[in-house]
Amino acid sequence: PYHDKPELDRWIISKLQSLVKEVTAFYEDYEPTRAARAIDVFVDQHLSNWYVRLSRRRFWKGEMSADKNSAYETLYDCIFTVAQLMSPVSPFFSEWLYKNLSDNIRESAVKSNTGLKWESVHLTYLAKTEEDKIDADLEERMELAQKICSLVLSLRKKEKIKVRQP
Repeated sequence: PYHDKPELDRWIISKLQSLVKEVTAFYEDYEPTRAARAIDVFVDQHLSNWYVRLSRRRFWKGEMSADKNSAYETLYDCIFTVAQLMSPVSPFFSEWLYKNLSDNIRESAVKSNTGLKWESVHLTYLAKTEEDKIDADLEERMELAQKICSLVLSLRKKEKIKVRQP
């Protein structure tokens, strides 16, 4: 369940839902460039530089715990949704990404005769914003933490103190 997830997972899910809302608005206003830039910022700055880095130990733990499972599920949901969001502006890469993420799901859906069509990202409905998962306060707190970390890093760089030194 969403509320049982660690704060880091809830933060990236909140950012993802905010992204869905923002990108949907850009597409509705015929602003594909702004949509692509918003996706780029999310993937580069938030998902890759913060979520994956801070979750690295969770991904590499030896046993499959609830925490490790939550980290994998959250990352999967983020990448899956990003593949859908970027499909209008990056059709071939989003299709490749979607197929790699959904191959196992597609096969089990066909075997279970659920009638689901998973053949292409372009045949899926665009993700809808789940407003109840947007936590503006959590996003703001994380943004402040990111700014503080960036400022400390710039001070260390200015004083020529390596990052791995205390």
